[in-house]
This record gives sequence, C-alpha cells and structure tokens, in this order.
Amino acid sequence: MARISRFFDHIEKQVLVWTILALALIGFIQVVCRYLFNYSFTWYEELGRYLGVFIAFLGAATGVKYGMHFSMDALSKNLKKPWKNILSIFSNCTCALFFAVVAYYSWKVVGKNYTYETTSAAMNMPMYLAYLPIPVFSLVMTARHLKVATDDARDLRK
Repeated sequence: MARISRFFDHIEKQVLVWTILALALIGFIQVVCRYLFNYSFTWYEELGRYLGVFIAFLGAATGVKYGMHFSMDALSKNLKKPWKNILSIFSNCTCALFFAVVAYYSWKVVGKNYTYETTSAAMNMPMYLAYLPIPVFSLVMTARHLKVATDDARDLRK
C-alpha cells in the first residue's frame, strides 16, 4: 500500500510541477507575442483560467496531505494530547464532509455540462473537462482528510 501511495504522490507532484511550468511558459509566450508582434492568442485567457483552477485544486489536495493549510491553532495548542487529537479528528471529519458535498454537487455540474455538450468560447473545449478537476480533487481532499483523521484516531489509541 505504501508503494502505491508513493507512486501516486510522485505522479501528483510531477503533474503539479509540469502544469505550473506549462502555464508560465504559455503566459510568457503570450506576453512576447503581444508586445513584440502585436498578436494575442484568443485561447490563452481561457486556458490560463482552467489551468489555474486545476493547479489550485491539485495544490489544495497536496496541502492536505502535508498539513500545509492555514489553521487557527490557538485552541489546539493549549489542549492536552487526547483532546488535541479529538479536536483534530473532528476538524478533519468536518472538512472531509465539506469536500464530499463539494464533490457531489460539482459532479452534478460536470454531468450537466456533459449532457448539454457545453463548450468553451475560445477553445471550443467541452466544459465538463474544465469542471472535472473540482469533483476529482475534492474527492482526493476528502480521502486525505479521512486519512489524517484515522491517523489521529490511531494515535489516540496509543
């Protein structure tokens, strides 16, 4: 199981890095073309927006894994070990529930976009592809929050 987890972590990091690099490179090319050749790509703004959403949700899922998200820890720092773990379990289960709800409703939006065959204006890309990272990475965040909660529950039993 650990080997599979490491494999997916590696893939996740590679996708995140290459997506950020692609966005930066395309942005650089857009700026050069606009100012040197007085030509602007019509699809760049759309692609930049969709890649930005992709990066944000993938980065958020990665942040859950490494505990990198901002949190108000004034209460938890003043609690003793078992209560600190109980608070963490509650917090992570609440976040998991939130992201499960986000995944559910965003999956409905993806389904409607697929059914209605909606396309983007500039790239003529199916819109369900643009919205697909939201339910996918919301599910990843749900799983990661549940993993942290179960780790805290195991630590509580020790």
